[in-house]
Amino acid sequence: LDDQPVLPVLPDPPDLPWLQSTNVSDSNPTDRMCLRCATTLVVVVAAAFVLSFGVVYGTYAASDTDPFGYVSEADLIAHGSLSMPNDLARQMPWPFAEESFTPAGYGTRADHTIVPTYPPGLPLLMAGFQRLAGRESVYYVVPLLGALAVLMTGRLGHGLGGPAIGVSAAVLLASSPIFLHQVVQPVSDVAATAWWVTALSLTVAGGPVASFGAGLAASMATLTRPNLVPLAAVLAGYLAWSAVRRGGEGRHEVRRLAIFCGAALPGCLAVAWFNAALYGGPLSTGYGDLGKLYSLSHLWPNLQRYPLWLVQLHSPLIVVGVLYPLVHRKTRAGSGAGPMGRDRAWPLLVWVAVVVLSYLVYVPWDGWGYLRFLLPAIPVCIVLSASVVHSLPNRATRRAATGTTAGVTAIGAVATAAWVAWQAYQVVGSGVFTLRDAEQRYVDVGRYLDRATPRESVFITGAHSGSLLYYTGRRTIQYDKLGAGWLDEAVKILTERGYRLYIVLEDAEEGPFRERFGGQTLLGRLDWPPAVQRTEPVQVRIYDPAERPRYMAG
Repeated sequence: LDDQPVLPVLPDPPDLPWLQSTNVSDSNPTDRMCLRCATTLVVVVAAAFVLSFGVVYGTYAASDTDPFGYVSEADLIAHGSLSMPNDLARQMPWPFAEESFTPAGYGTRADHTIVPTYPPGLPLLMAGFQRLAGRESVYYVVPLLGALAVLMTGRLGHGLGGPAIGVSAAVLLASSPIFLHQVVQPVSDVAATAWWVTALSLTVAGGPVASFGAGLAASMATLTRPNLVPLAAVLAGYLAWSAVRRGGEGRHEVRRLAIFCGAALPGCLAVAWFNAALYGGPLSTGYGDLGKLYSLSHLWPNLQRYPLWLVQLHSPLIVVGVLYPLVHRKTRAGSGAGPMGRDRAWPLLVWVAVVVLSYLVYVPWDGWGYLRFLLPAIPVCIVLSASVVHSLPNRATRRAATGTTAGVTAIGAVATAAWVAWQAYQVVGSGVFTLRDAEQRYVDVGRYLDRATPRESVFITGAHSGSLLYYTGRRTIQYDKLGAGWLDEAVKILTERGYRLYIVLEDAEEGPFRERFGGQTLLGRLDWPPAVQRTEPVQVRIYDPAERPRYMAG
């Protein structure tokens, strides 16, 4: 560079001091500034990519259970309510009538209303967007939070190992298959990840302002995913440990701890109030009995699932972060290990352990998509593993002390590129690019029936029980909660009361529907043609019971 013209000194990137270089000589401010700008640009581009990906490939559908649950809860909050009346169900004679009129993602209460079962964190943000920009704007919340998660992961990586680790971590999260699979859906996994990684990154950054921001992020994270509130205790424990370690000079850390706890407390209180108001007690939840959800008997099935899914989607490199204490056991100041170094890495390891253990004893689920439960730990796994990937060649060649790190930096870059390529290949095969087409059926069927059916209509359905309520405003009956011998009688009773009944089923639901009702009811046979059918990529048929007598009569 000595033979080249001197470049002008660029201004500092605003509000991004966390991407300052620790491996470039202070005697050359031009090089240092160029590296800072370059690494900042890469992290910002990675975040922008995630935001664009979520917007372009987003499902934009209140589909099935979880997406409908969060989007409809946001709609309730935007209209100043947390419940819906269930008066029609009270008038029906069949057993568990109120439960049958309750869509998936909702529960019944003693006051004959139905309430959402999901925590309020994500719906609160969605409701704010809906009030400002309309109902469709709720689908932009998760992509925005996904971009925040990438930025904060880059910050965390820089704190642990310098700019190379920050850039690698941001790019690796931006190409994570499970992360991209969730960033296109209006559910809470990416939101919880964004708030928790923000809280972690700001906590280890230092300073009272950062501690206040970390506490606020922890509040939102608790509102979004209350079962991970022990992570807030991990952060508080880190601040307390820092204060003890400093001894008489730890008053600054004590103040940070007090600020963090004060800012994190409102989220805990808000969750307690929400649970008491909707479910009858501050420790009650919409998910039911916690004793059934969490059990040591779930440990072995989950141990067979989660590690396999994690390695398949993210390559075996995702787990090498467990070697971090060994690789950096001799880290010294000035060795290029980054401003955080080994002394501040232990909360990251504890963080991963808390998240993983929380879901190893949680009720088992089939399908790699449920790896989303571990998303709050995946950015930290990436940061730790990226640091090991970049550091292992350094340790092997023993060049850290002499500063001849160009070769090992290249090795780390190649390993990171291979890791990204593995994840990109998995993304292509994950179905994320076609998910919107599949989920569009909920929107198409809902909007069609909203225009084509009378206001006094009731839909007997399965997977569409929530989406039809959201898009049409009509009541729905879940067929699997209706007694096997009650189908014909339910249709008769509601028809006599002036309602028009329709049966809405996906192709995969017709077999179970016939098995449940076909032996005891005439309508359960589905032996007349559907009035309307939607075909690709998932078939949905709409049957009109009023047409059956005419069809059977020829």
